[in-house]
Amino acid sequence: MEYIQAHFDAYNRQYFGGQLPAIPIKLSHAKGFLGKVTFMRKRQGLFRGYRNEDFVLRINVRIDLPEELVQDTILHEMIHYYIAVNQFQDTSTHGRLFRAEMARINKEGNRHITISHRLNEEQKAQAQIHKVRAVAIVHFSDGKTGVKVVPKQEKHIRYWHKMAQRRFPIERIDWHMTDDPYFAQFPSSIAMKIFIIPKPEELPVGNLTKSLE
Repeated sequence: MEYIQAHFDAYNRQYFGGQLPAIPIKLSHAKGFLGKVTFMRKRQGLFRGYRNEDFVLRINVRIDLPEELVQDTILHEMIHYYIAVNQFQDTSTHGRLFRAEMARINKEGNRHITISHRLNEEQKAQAQIHKVRAVAIVHFSDGKTGVKVVPKQEKHIRYWHKMAQRRFPIERIDWHMTDDPYFAQFPSSIAMKIFIIPKPEELPVGNLTKSLE
């Protein structure tokens, strides 16, 4: 949730002049979409037509996606939000206005936003089942706790374990294998990025199985 919110805020400043109002964000485990902006069309009186209200941004965390695609999905949905919250009328769901904004952001930010994303076979399978993830619970020397999800091949786990200990002031790293959906919110990669958990006591440690000493 914090990851999505931080990127929403950053992209709002970078691409929309900070003009997009705050929007409730929800994590979704739906099978059919990567992201979605929903809202209600409410009548504004007998002769004033309708107005879009009650916006919600939903981002799918059921499927593991490359980090760049997660970011582009957030941006894709922010374009929909920009159009709807300003009460603009487009020619279709991904009409002329959407495509113009998509082209502008792709050019300005060297992004790769697309109209739609076709899931590969592995991602389709993930949509049907809970995926088992390799999760590192990182205990820093200053007492902070972080989470990192790594591709579950042993070579990736051992590589990340070694490099993280060189890069960061770490007291210890506990590795686990889990299908708990809580960890779907963290991108899976071997990048040296660790997500700090403000409330470590809320980690679903009861559902974790130790995997690597």
